[in-house]
Amino acid sequence: MKKVIVTGDRGYIGSVLVPKLLTKGYKVVGFDTGFFDKCIIKGKKDPVYKKIKKDIRNITEKDLKGVDAIIHLSALSNDPMGEIDPSLTEEINYKSSIRLAKLAKESGVKKFLFSSSCSIYGIAKSGIVDEKSTVNPLTAYAKSKIKAEKALKKLAGKNFFIGLMRNSTVYGFSPRFRNDLVVNNLVTTALAYKQIRILSDGTPWRPLIDVRDLSDIFIKFLETGTQNLNGKVINIGFEENNFQVKDLVAVIKKQLPNCKVVYTGEHGKDSRSYRVDFALFKKLFPNVKQKWTLTKSVKDMIKNLKKSDFNRTTFESGKYTRLAVLKNLLEENKVNKDLYLN
Repeated sequence: MKKVIVTGDRGYIGSVLVPKLLTKGYKVVGFDTGFFDKCIIKGKKDPVYKKIKKDIRNITEKDLKGVDAIIHLSALSNDPMGEIDPSLTEEINYKSSIRLAKLAKESGVKKFLFSSSCSIYGIAKSGIVDEKSTVNPLTAYAKSKIKAEKALKKLAGKNFFIGLMRNSTVYGFSPRFRNDLVVNNLVTTALAYKQIRILSDGTPWRPLIDVRDLSDIFIKFLETGTQNLNGKVINIGFEENNFQVKDLVAVIKKQLPNCKVVYTGEHGKDSRSYRVDFALFKKLFPNVKQKWTLTKSVKDMIKNLKKSDFNRTTFESGKYTRLAVLKNLLEENKVNKDLYLN
């Protein structure tokens, strides 16, 4: 049985990934600050495994004893959160990631999988982008991810596998739900207000992937023995899941026909727009197919949210919006200005 650390195990992706790892017989140890422990959907429970409440900035060599692999999900996890304090975003998403990877290498950990993001492409001016395209990170979050990728690449070696997974924007149901991701947000505003609210003009492109498909791919990376992936940046996603925001609206409207489509103009024309080429991923993992299409995932999300009595009050509580939760923790003095637990 392999011992795997998952940082951010009690987050949106971790809450889907960990049960899959446990089912496959992995011994999982989770490291998480616990900021979003209470963001669990009504009626859902965590599986039983070793959970450690610790900031990744405080992980020591002792914590890594006997560990075979690390799946590193922890980060200030989206653009609005990253902009709270760009220097903190760099410290947590970049510096602490490199520190952890170096510590892992010194401790004999064999694999380090890093959760990066296609958001580093920012505004793609040359049509479809691939791993060789010029990146154009527009936010503190995206900038921290590209810096981490570059530094981690240098740590890859014969006895230390670095997986650089440049992930599509995630969507879909998770026990620790988030409604601050584009598809999830469109669905939850529809359920809360009977309006599908589009903040942009609907034209930006986004590559998308369901959280369950992404979790399966993390496990594929964990189990692969091919050295030709070591230290190589790979766009993670499926060609058919490049969508314009207005396409997402059409899919959701089909499932919730009584909802009105509203273009709020709140963000004007969102400048971020990128279509991503996943040919390299397809070549390296030809047998990995998409299981959770956008339509299937939206149907499932609606079913699960309705089952949990999700409504306008739930939406407005901010329980499933990471920035709102973090601001609340700061206001209640449960975390300090450096985002350490008090």
